[in-house]
Amino acid sequence: MTLVMLASARSPLHAEASNSSPAPAETAPFVGEVDFTGNRAVSDQELQQVIMTTPEKSLLGLGILARRRHPFNMEDFEKDLTLLRKLYTYKGYFFAELDPRFSYKSGGRQVNIDIHVKENEPTRIDSLAYSGISAAPDSLRKEFLQGKILHTGDIFSVERLIDERDRSLSFFREHGYAFFNEDSLRIRIDTVGTRAGVLMQLSLPRRLHYGGVTAVVHTPLPRKSSQEGRIIARDSLSIRIAGGQNISPILITSAIDFRPGMLTRQSREQKTLQNFGATNIFSSIYIQQDSVKNGKLYNTIHLEPAPKHQLEPKILADNRYGSLFLGGALAYENKNLFGGAEQLRTTTEYGTQIGSSNTLLSNLEPGDYDPVVPYELRLRNTLLLPVLKKPGNFYSASAEYSQSRLPVLLTNTNALVRGSYSAASGEKGRIDFDFFDIEWVEKDDLRGFEKLFRTDLADNIGIDPSNEAAVSAGLDSLLDAHVNQTFRLRYNHTNRDPLRPDKTIWKTNILLEHAGAIPWLIDEYIDTRPYNGFTDTDPQIFGTTYSQYVKADTRVTFDKRLTDKSRLAGKVDLGWMAPYGKAEDTPEERRFYSGGSNSMRGWLFNTLGPGNSSSEAVANFGADIKVELALEYRLKFFRLFGQESGVTAFSDLGNIWNRNGPYAFSLNSLTRDFAWDCGLGLRVGSPIGPFRFDFAWRLHDPAKADPWVFGNGGLTFNFGIGEAF
Repeated sequence: MTLVMLASARSPLHAEASNSSPAPAETAPFVGEVDFTGNRAVSDQELQQVIMTTPEKSLLGLGILARRRHPFNMEDFEKDLTLLRKLYTYKGYFFAELDPRFSYKSGGRQVNIDIHVKENEPTRIDSLAYSGISAAPDSLRKEFLQGKILHTGDIFSVERLIDERDRSLSFFREHGYAFFNEDSLRIRIDTVGTRAGVLMQLSLPRRLHYGGVTAVVHTPLPRKSSQEGRIIARDSLSIRIAGGQNISPILITSAIDFRPGMLTRQSREQKTLQNFGATNIFSSIYIQQDSVKNGKLYNTIHLEPAPKHQLEPKILADNRYGSLFLGGALAYENKNLFGGAEQLRTTTEYGTQIGSSNTLLSNLEPGDYDPVVPYELRLRNTLLLPVLKKPGNFYSASAEYSQSRLPVLLTNTNALVRGSYSAASGEKGRIDFDFFDIEWVEKDDLRGFEKLFRTDLADNIGIDPSNEAAVSAGLDSLLDAHVNQTFRLRYNHTNRDPLRPDKTIWKTNILLEHAGAIPWLIDEYIDTRPYNGFTDTDPQIFGTTYSQYVKADTRVTFDKRLTDKSRLAGKVDLGWMAPYGKAEDTPEERRFYSGGSNSMRGWLFNTLGPGNSSSEAVANFGADIKVELALEYRLKFFRLFGQESGVTAFSDLGNIWNRNGPYAFSLNSLTRDFAWDCGLGLRVGSPIGPFRFDFAWRLHDPAKADPWVFGNGGLTFNFGIGEAF
């Protein structure tokens, strides 16, 4: 793009220093405050971002984690004034005036600066014309002019000129002018006083259609020539696969969004790149414009395969039960199992707590139970099958086995088989549907669990601890193996735009579950015979209990950029579930939990709630209703091992509740039994995400007789990897 500016009757920009300009001193004073007054068109934040003369900064202005003091340098300050003038010119305020004033404190060791801005009248566009577009069809020319960003009477600014330039480039590249580029556009500006005339001079190249399209899959082995291999003609495309690689031609033709004879469009080429990227089997993808003949553009798409086999080790670390829980994971992935970008992934995870855990057993004597060392073992296999005719959509099949020992004197064994379909929903949304999901769950109690059930759990589920028959029935119900057959729908959406990093990022996740439909049909119409220990009103098939429940879970998060180094983020979590049909309760493994590094950080993992319950053991069995909110201020101000690092100030609010009983949800309990914490966290950057060290104080603890504790409940430490949300 070429920009020509002619100006006349224009007074120079200037900065007038007041009589209180800095006097010579043996030691340069440090910068105290830098304030702006009189600015309306440009915010303080924008002005602060362009200058080097900055005050001492600390976290939230509290004086903690403060940066070193900056000595005042008049030469740097003069450069700052020049940058501020340029910024105002960029915004269209050619005649803005800057008047810096200085005041000294602490015996001349600190200088405060007040920059008074007199913006004056902005320069406005009084004439606007486009030339060179007469070669375009009338309908296309009309559409282009209707979408223009600049209008007469608008404030003239360079940023809006750039926006109009970018719009023009995108528009014509999208409508067949593939070689329309920055050099094809010349902008002429004529300014007189506060008036500006803008002439957009466009030089449109020849309008093109696609000619022949060739896709070349190169060999990853350098000793073999990319010219070797098979050549396939399919769907008006030519495909060359080098080195005898097993890659389906249908995969390639489905990913290419343009064909010979179509009008060239930038969006079709971008979609093609996205489709190939979604296959996850190519490390490099680019489109080469080969030649133009008779109004046709010939292209070659070059595809460099990524390594087919991949091993991925991970370190897992947190403090879910108070002490360090340490483990590891090893994953093997085959990125192209059968040639159609089918992905097989096998993962093994194991973690254990360093030392035994008895924090949830305060109502038991040490002799009532054996020391418990929590652990978790998980084996998972997943196969992804792309839908070749619909790039980005895929089926998946997974099988999973897990075993764990919990600090509430229980062991869990789970086996799961799942079939899913995932489809794009618009440009930035995705819908996942689990159409086949069957889970086997079996629990076993450790020594002391029966007593823990009497002391902590029975009252929560409406059982009299002194009623032996009721306690025995409650234990049997809790420890019986059961089956969860679930239909699950997930919807995820984000407005993230890599081209607009300043935009506030919103993410929405919605989950809906319905469990027990197929087992109920079997129970009602196929397996109708009686079984010992069950009645006709019990949900069971073939002598095994099945779950019946409905569930809804929603999370909304935002991430707003404040400055280059700081962000504001927040989340809202809402969840509800309930049994139906023959079931009287929901399965423990599908309930909501609260507390921990990704939840309420003033409490340890799964130790909050339900309601105003004071038993952390009860909290480990979850509840059916969840409300959580969180807010974070994230500040990055140093680098460690080459990664951005910093601190986070946060606050969490929420809890979980039962549907009925002493800890049931109601409007009264919502306003009375909420939990609230605040804290500070250290973020140490790493290639796998920031290591989080969070220290939280409880402000409102619903388990206390006087819930407003304001930090008197002590400090809670939580550790994790990656941001909390």
